[in-house]
Amino acid sequence: MKRFCSLCLTAAALLLIVSIRTGSAAPDDSTGLAAMKTGMDSSSKPGDDFYQYANGGWLKATPLPPEQGAYGTTNMLRELNKRRVEEMLAELARPVKTRARLEQQVGDTCASLTDTTTIDARGLAALAGDLAIVDGIHDRASLATFLGHVTRLGDGAGAPAESIFGVWIHQGFSEAERYLPHMQQGGLGLSNRDDYLDQAPAKLELRAKYRTLIAAVLKQLAAPDADADAARVLTLETAIARSHATQADTDDVFKDNNVWTLADFDAKAAGMDWPAYFRAAGLAGQDEFVVWQPAAVIGVSTLAASEKLSVWKAYLKFHLIKHYAPELPAAYRNLFLTFDGEPIGDGAPTAARALLITQNLLGEAIGNMYVARYFPPEAKAAANAMVENIKLSLRAHIANLTWMTPETKTRALAKLNALNVGLGYPDRWTDFGELRIVRDDALGNARRIEEFNYRQQIAKLRQPVDVGEWSIAPQSVSALINFFPNALQFSAGLLQPPYFDYQGDSASNYGSAGAGISHEILHSFDELGNIYGAQGRLQLWWTTRDTEHFKASIAPLAAQFNAYCPVQNLCVRGQQVLGENIDDLGGLIVAYDAYHLSLKGTPDVIKAGLTGDQRFFLAFAQRWRKLQTEADLRHQILNDTHSPGPYRSDTVRNLDAWYDAFHVIPGDRLYLKPEARVHVW
Repeated sequence: MKRFCSLCLTAAALLLIVSIRTGSAAPDDSTGLAAMKTGMDSSSKPGDDFYQYANGGWLKATPLPPEQGAYGTTNMLRELNKRRVEEMLAELARPVKTRARLEQQVGDTCASLTDTTTIDARGLAALAGDLAIVDGIHDRASLATFLGHVTRLGDGAGAPAESIFGVWIHQGFSEAERYLPHMQQGGLGLSNRDDYLDQAPAKLELRAKYRTLIAAVLKQLAAPDADADAARVLTLETAIARSHATQADTDDVFKDNNVWTLADFDAKAAGMDWPAYFRAAGLAGQDEFVVWQPAAVIGVSTLAASEKLSVWKAYLKFHLIKHYAPELPAAYRNLFLTFDGEPIGDGAPTAARALLITQNLLGEAIGNMYVARYFPPEAKAAANAMVENIKLSLRAHIANLTWMTPETKTRALAKLNALNVGLGYPDRWTDFGELRIVRDDALGNARRIEEFNYRQQIAKLRQPVDVGEWSIAPQSVSALINFFPNALQFSAGLLQPPYFDYQGDSASNYGSAGAGISHEILHSFDELGNIYGAQGRLQLWWTTRDTEHFKASIAPLAAQFNAYCPVQNLCVRGQQVLGENIDDLGGLIVAYDAYHLSLKGTPDVIKAGLTGDQRFFLAFAQRWRKLQTEADLRHQILNDTHSPGPYRSDTVRNLDAWYDAFHVIPGDRLYLKPEARVHVW
């Protein structure tokens, strides 16, 4: 299962100590340390308000952007990366006679999306074939064939897009040796089932606007009774939504682990012509599938047999137009730009949408060029060295845990040995050599890229499982936990200042990126990761005794956070945020020891008047800096599983080393007696 994290968040762990940087400061250190010092408020006492002490200067100097409820370091890094990618794509989109093939492919794709004159002139010519096929649907077999065909639409990674099901090729839940097709519910034009079933006024209004949009598209297609057809399409989608699993059920992987054979589809979900569907989807001959939401498969199959073909045709035509709207003439394109429902369009200018769409279609190709400019091999090597020390530190902590039984420790160490941590970018880039891109063919390019990506996915069915398979765009600011197989990834866009500077201060790197990486690694060993074994198989590997002792050890941390009340009549909900807080604390502890391992017994030097430990803890506190309105803060406390930044920063009060580094004494507001300091990992 993939789990994306916005900064919550290979081979066997090597039993060695690697130093990222020790001794004298590198020439570039001064820049990062100067920013660290400028961001501080030395008038505050660290033992009373460590967050203010670490971040007061930045908080005072940084304005909250208009119309934003929150703004922090992650936002700043995303803005930087967005500008970098925009500048790169704008440069590549300019016509040049000779360029490297990959640069030419990306540049021509982006240019084709901004060439609205050509797009408008071509009309629906490139979709004429598909629209004619839809018109020709005359029985359940031809309907299933087209439903299987549109499964190929999208990003090739299982996103349902406009297809009735999303197909994602990935390791099975219960076996680690081979890839299986994972089928997930899809087919909705709005975001989720609640958009169709919730009777709240806002949802009723959203559905009314959506029905108007469907009617407008069908009118452009010269449907004789567009308004009535739009109502029928919405009714069909509502029936599909009614069969969908809730998000809570989808998040329960034990409910998702349903392996069906081809015979099971006919027996359990009669109504769809499954052989026709799978042939068109490129999955003929596949013997087993993981069906995440069986009720949705059964529901859609029933509708395939019972709903009038005329309604399915209107549905399919609308979704074809919706999917390709950015590459279609203004008469269609503008319908989606002016629809203000978040699920449909962002209303961005054409150039901005072109950049966004190019990234969605060719994210890895853009990442390849981004890495060449902004993330040199030395950066990856430095990050890898840090991760090896983190693994070594965690190995020692696991060995010394009091809440794990010896048998469970053995399983945990085996899982750590098998853990694959991908840093920056994939070890093997996708070869886009066979992909044909035409500079003046926006729709054709989109369709060829989708087909290329889908073929890449289907080809995995003939290959062994690759634990190092890359799943996020290198230029994004993101991290990913892939519980099956046992892997994590951290993008090049994330591993940059202020979180990580391969030429900068080692203590700061460990306190910021190191603590973040350790946090994500620990998710593979906590209550989330407890249900996945060393190779990612779905299995509980803690004993009942482990669980009981773990819960007893974390209870004081929940109580600690319950006491934080940042706004009137509202306190942090310690149990709600406990999972993330556990790994904040564990990540900080593991990263701190990893930092000292990197020194190889040599004390770190004082830099900018700060000891190594001080720089480590300051970097940790500065990673959580955020400007936030009270309304946004209240919403976070009520809904988020992450604590507000000041309290994530205050995690330091559980580490003895922090008290020594900043001379925190009894009477200081953050002081905890040694016996009250929580130590989980």
